[in-house]
Amino acid sequence: MGSPDLDTRPPEMKRSTMFAWLQRCPDCGYCAANVSNPLSISSSIVRSEDYQSRLRYPTFPELANTFLCQSLLTRESGELIVSAMASMHAAWVCDDGDYAMQARACRMQAAELFRMAEEKGKSISKQAGVATAIRVDLLRRAGRFLEAGKLITGHDTSSCDEIINRILEAQFNLIDNEDTACHTIQEVMTE
Repeated sequence: MGSPDLDTRPPEMKRSTMFAWLQRCPDCGYCAANVSNPLSISSSIVRSEDYQSRLRYPTFPELANTFLCQSLLTRESGELIVSAMASMHAAWVCDDGDYAMQARACRMQAAELFRMAEEKGKSISKQAGVATAIRVDLLRRAGRFLEAGKLITGHDTSSCDEIINRILEAQFNLIDNEDTACHTIQEVMTE
């Protein structure tokens, strides 16, 4: 119930169920929404030193590592949107545990993956401006104010609906104030 965050993180109670959004194989460490339906990638990736160290990276929460492993695997399989979402989910886990630097790194990774997906003609939404609004929020929350502002100014808002345009306008104000805090859609719409 309530309003999602500007980066689409759902309100409670769903936001507290993130531990159930993924599965992790206890034997090999394969991470996916459903481990019984594996991606068509080489199992050598899961066995690789990079993957196994990411699975247990000590400076990140365990659940964030699980999402980052999912991101790694889905990126490898060409599913850039799913990969970006997994990185963004890892940022949310880091937020919940007060891992600010780690959350920032996850957001920058997610923003880059969304950018790569756009270059390949893929988007998180068919609704005009949604992908830009999410990328702007990721960059702003990561403290990348200049990049976030350029993304807004380079975006054609004429095809966006009023909500997206108001979100992007509010983001300009947040960027001007160098605000990296979490804000909800409801906050933006009531200002």
